[in-house]
Amino acid sequence: MLICKRFQLLVAVILVSAASNAMYAADLKLPVPENWRTEDTTYPPPWARDLPWKGTIQLRFPPGFFKADDDFFWSYPILYQLQGDAIKGVNALNRALSSYDAGLYGGQFEKAKIRLEIMKVKSNVRGYSRQHVTLRGFDPFVTKKPLTTYLDIYRRYDKESDKTVVLILRSPHPIADQDADKNAVRKQFDEFLGVIRK
Repeated sequence: MLICKRFQLLVAVILVSAASNAMYAADLKLPVPENWRTEDTTYPPPWARDLPWKGTIQLRFPPGFFKADDDFFWSYPILYQLQGDAIKGVNALNRALSSYDAGLYGGQFEKAKIRLEIMKVKSNVRGYSRQHVTLRGFDPFVTKKPLTTYLDIYRRYDKESDKTVVLILRSPHPIADQDADKNAVRKQFDEFLGVIRK
């Protein structure tokens, strides 16, 4: 009887582990909320070709992204699915974010002026590390002025598939102020976070 229960437990653990690994081996897909714009392309993106990692990038842009007075101004998710153990460590993350933003700015703001504060925090998603980043950069689209955004970043490397998943939830709203019960941006971000929680 005891051997049978142990065997059942072992089978359950193996099945959960296999399902988890299969999920990370499969491509993840960000949902597209109504009226949001999508951009799915190869990584590195066209505006940051100097980055060494290879894979795909998915972006979702809300209707208010280009409206400075909208709650969703500059608030969007970014999903990287990269080959190998990519964007590992603070220096690699700094490089990835700085080059990404400098390319977006199109020469309107020097890369050397971009400032990042990276802080490791406790993750609320199993299997993923988590970092909070304050990025002091620039808005090249609407205000043409310096802009501070806050990035909630989740990263996981899966050895079996040899793939790294990075989900970035970016907004000018400080992460600490994003109360899911009151903040529409946080509520939407929680839906995107569901992609890696499955």
